Amino acid sequence: MAKSEPKDPQQLVQSLQRRLWIERAVGLLILTTIAALYLGAIPGGRRAVLISANGEPITVVASRPQANALLDRLQESSGFPPDRVEFAEKLTFHGVSAARNPIATEHEALKALDQKLTLIVQGAAILVGGEVLIALPDQQEAVRTLSMLLKEFAPPGENMTVYFKERVKVDVRKVSPDKLYPSAEEAVAKIVEATAPKKEYLVKPGDSAWKIARDNDITVARLQNANLNVDFERLPIGAKLRIPGELPPLTIIARRDIEEPLPGGRKKKIRITYENRVEIKRDLISRSAPPPGALYPNPAVPQPETSPRAEAPSGTSTEEQSDDPYRWKDEISE
Repeated sequence: MAKSEPKDPQQLVQSLQRRLWIERAVGLLILTTIAALYLGAIPGGRRAVLISANGEPITVVASRPQANALLDRLQESSGFPPDRVEFAEKLTFHGVSAARNPIATEHEALKALDQKLTLIVQGAAILVGGEVLIALPDQQEAVRTLSMLLKEFAPPGENMTVYFKERVKVDVRKVSPDKLYPSAEEAVAKIVEATAPKKEYLVKPGDSAWKIARDNDITVARLQNANLNVDFERLPIGAKLRIPGELPPLTIIARRDIEEPLPGGRKKKIRITYENRVEIKRDLISRSAPPPGALYPNPAVPQPETSPRAEAPSGTSTEEQSDDPYRWKDEISE
C-alpha cells in the first residue's frame, strides 16, 4: 500500500486550530444551556410562584399548590368556613425564576400575605353615617340588634319615644370578619362591655363634680348618671365614684312628656329629652287653662270659655309651633 504524503505543517496547524475553536464553541453552548435551565430563562428551568394582589407583588413561594395552601390557612384564621371568606384584593399567580427571586419561608410568606391582604365575608351591615359599625348574619338579626340597643341605652320608664339621632341603615355587603357577630345578643353585649365603667375614683378634699368630670374627659351629666346613689351637692370625701366608659357608637334619643302643677290650679306639660340615658333638656309644650273663676273672681268681669295658650318662651316648642331637632327622622331601613 502506498504511503500518504505528509501534510503541509501549516495546513496541520490550521486544522488543529479549527478543531479547537469548534470544541470551545460546543463547550460554551453546553454551559450556556445549563445556566439558562437553572436561571429559568428557558422552559425546564427552576421555577417559583409570585403571589400578587391588585398587581402589587407580595411574596414568592415554591409552587402553586403551596400558594393555595397558604391562602386557605389565612381564610381559616378568620374563624369562618373558608368557602364563606374572600379576599378584598384581586389575587394573581406568576411563574418566575427561583434563582432570581428568592423563595420565602412558610412563616415569612404567611406574614407578608397577612399584612397585605384583607379578608371579607358577607353579612348584614349596620351603617352609621355610611360607615360599617357591626354586621350580623342576616337583616332580621341586624334589625333585632338595633331594637335591643334602643332598649339598652334608653332611660327606664314607660310612654317614651325612643330613636337614633344618627342616620342608620342595614345593608347586605362584604365586611371584615372581625365586625361580624353571630347573634344580636353577642353584638349588644360587646357594645355594652365597651361602654361600661372601667375604673373608680376616690373623692379627695377640694374635689367637685365639675373637676372630676373635666379630669376624666367626660360631662358632669354622664358622671352623675353613672353614680345615681351619690349626692353631688354634698360630695362626701372618700366616696367611690364610677367613671363611665366609652360613649355608645349610636346616640339613643328618648323623649317623655310629663305634667307639672302651676299656681292657681293650672298645669304645664313638659317634654324631657335624654341622650343615652342622660337628661339634656326640658321644653315647655303647653299650659292648661285655669279653673273657672281662678283668675276672674269678680263676677262682673266676663270670663272666656277657654284661656288663650300662653306663648312658649324663646327656644321652646308648642303643639302648634314646633321645630324639635330631636323629632323622629331616622328610620331603620333595610
